[in-house]
Amino acid sequence: MDRAFMRRSIGRNIRHQRQLSGLQETVLASHLGIPLQRLRKYESGGDSPTCDELIALARLFRCPVDALCREAP
Repeated sequence: MDRAFMRRSIGRNIRHQRQLSGLQETVLASHLGIPLQRLRKYESGGDSPTCDELIALARLFRCPVDALCREAP
């Protein structure tokens, strides 16, 4: 799996979990302590969250970290 594909998969999974949780982008970015633009980059696959951010996302969404990292459709 190449890096760009992985970034897109992680982004799709973050967006999916955020929507399932009913969180707005601004609220999630605030919980993570990151700018809204960075969250949007993550969700679009333009950048990847750090390991610490992935762990924080998994805790917030109450899902395993690998649920955020697995291949997304």
